[in-house]
Amino acid sequence: MIAIWLRVLLLWFCVAGAAAQTPLDDVARHVGSGVCADCHAAQTNLWRTSHHARSMQEATSASVLGDFNDVAFTENGAATRFFRRGDAFIIETRGPAGEAREDRVRFTFGVTPLQQYLVEAPGGRLQAFSVAWDARPKEKGGQRWFGLYPEETIAWGDPLHWSGRNQNWNFMCADCHSTGLRKNYDLTTDSYRTTWTDVSVACEACHGPGSAHVAWARGGARAGADKGFAASASDDRSELCFPCHSRRRALSETPAPTRRFLDDYAPALLDKGLFRADGQIEDEVFEYASFLQSRMYRAGVACIDCHEPHGGALREQGNALCARCHEPAGFDASSHHHHAPGTREAQCVACHMPSRIYMQVHERHDHGFRVPRPDLAPLGVPNACNDCHADKPASWAAEAMRGWGSRRLGQASAAKAIALGRRAAPGAAEALAALAGDGGESAIMRATALSLLARAPGEMALRAIREAIGSSDALLRLGAIRALEPYDATTRRLAAPLLADPAAATRLEAARLLAATGVSAEEWVAAELVSAERPETHLGVGALRAEQGRPLEAIAAFETALRLDPKFTPARLDLADLLRSEGRDAEAEAPLREAVRRDPADAVAHYALALWLLRQSREMEARSELARAVTLAPDDPAIARAYRLATPPR
Repeated sequence: MIAIWLRVLLLWFCVAGAAAQTPLDDVARHVGSGVCADCHAAQTNLWRTSHHARSMQEATSASVLGDFNDVAFTENGAATRFFRRGDAFIIETRGPAGEAREDRVRFTFGVTPLQQYLVEAPGGRLQAFSVAWDARPKEKGGQRWFGLYPEETIAWGDPLHWSGRNQNWNFMCADCHSTGLRKNYDLTTDSYRTTWTDVSVACEACHGPGSAHVAWARGGARAGADKGFAASASDDRSELCFPCHSRRRALSETPAPTRRFLDDYAPALLDKGLFRADGQIEDEVFEYASFLQSRMYRAGVACIDCHEPHGGALREQGNALCARCHEPAGFDASSHHHHAPGTREAQCVACHMPSRIYMQVHERHDHGFRVPRPDLAPLGVPNACNDCHADKPASWAAEAMRGWGSRRLGQASAAKAIALGRRAAPGAAEALAALAGDGGESAIMRATALSLLARAPGEMALRAIREAIGSSDALLRLGAIRALEPYDATTRRLAAPLLADPAAATRLEAARLLAATGVSAEEWVAAELVSAERPETHLGVGALRAEQGRPLEAIAAFETALRLDPKFTPARLDLADLLRSEGRDAEAEAPLREAVRRDPADAVAHYALALWLLRQSREMEARSELARAVTLAPDDPAIARAYRLATPPR
């Protein structure tokens, strides 16, 4: 349907999906970190020093780091004042009509290198204010207020405005910053009654509900080898960390730390805009996908081998951490790193964990542990050498590495296949199929290659898909399902065995893929409705119902999306497309006109209206809309082709 590309993009917009923890059964329930502290003092003391313990706190004089001593801050014409009234911390801004308004800070959010502030909004919402406090020392540029979007003027009504849906704590942040969370969203009233057992990330966020364990510890109940905790379904020691350290979509209202990651979440692969072609981090994607690419992960290294699990601190500082596994004489030496010993540049992380800055001040390291490849610069891939030596070309860095005897440069790289696949360039099918079948590559890179084969359909792609469907790795099976998207219903039946897949992420996507063939996709719908407050959720449900031949339900879903966000253009476009397919094309004009009126800068809306006008033989009006669409999206090949066909030669 029209705007399917935007639907897919929006599906992955969520940084932290709307999950909620509830008791594993009638016996196990959350007891709160205070109960745990009675017996586990050492672990509790470590935890209290952690970012987890201070991920969210009641706004008090002890927790608020920002300067609220009647301080004014202005950026892009927007004025903000931070002050106190008694014990309350107040943020003064301008409302949607320019009127002065005051919002009380209810909670702090984070602690370093920045701290945000949560204010209350109607419908039980907490919203993250978009001017934050730089908590770094003054000598490092900190101790100041700063805007998270300094180059943009974001108005009321924009999803990125602090009052908008993309700054909503209940959906975007809550499940990874609090424990024992129940989101309690009501679609009918578009409101929340969110609760938690611990305001921050506490013991039971990782260990699960502790009531049965407490009963065992106090001698009042029997327990097995897990001492009252449910046994983990995974032997991957890092799976506890993945839900909050990944870009993913929640599949369940009741995720549990004892279940496998892919049973409760569907992860983003190494998609364009999120990751570079070689898998390096680009957008704010956290650690999961880059770590999965690393040789360390494949060798059995887990998060807690480097990070102490309760305090979160590194187990050693600097190169001493890497020396726990890597012989210092061979690696912590100038003959290896080619920089002066003891300098920042001589740190292992400088070359093997290059960092990027997010939220203006937050430096985060790539966890792929890769060797720099300046020879891949033509693919738009950064490298650690030129991150420091920005005044030199990548060819200079490559030549220096060759002089050191590097054997990596010039070797085959997954990046080349991914770059070809993203452009659907000649040779993409062959390169992607080869990468998908390369057992020496990480599963997430191979799964990404499979997903990109959707842009290069054909027999070569199908051979790779068939092999991946039978793989023992759930990520490869997931990639294979995404690769089948462009095929007809008969070919899509290749995914039928995955309807019984043990991993929910794979099973649900298989059901969605095969829904038009009569397969029930109600489990997929239920997973989508975990994020019922998001308009893109109802867009996806509407598209499914349309494919199933249930137009009234599809229309209702599109209308729900528009009730949640009247400016949500994709729902109007898909509604118009559905009306056309139902023989009600005359009725499609109204939603198309409204889409253009509400978002005159949307090229796809103008294009969709132009197609409708062409069907009505209103060529002059259609050409006008196409001209506008071409101006707004000059690189879109479909729009450019339609404009050429509709414009008579001079």
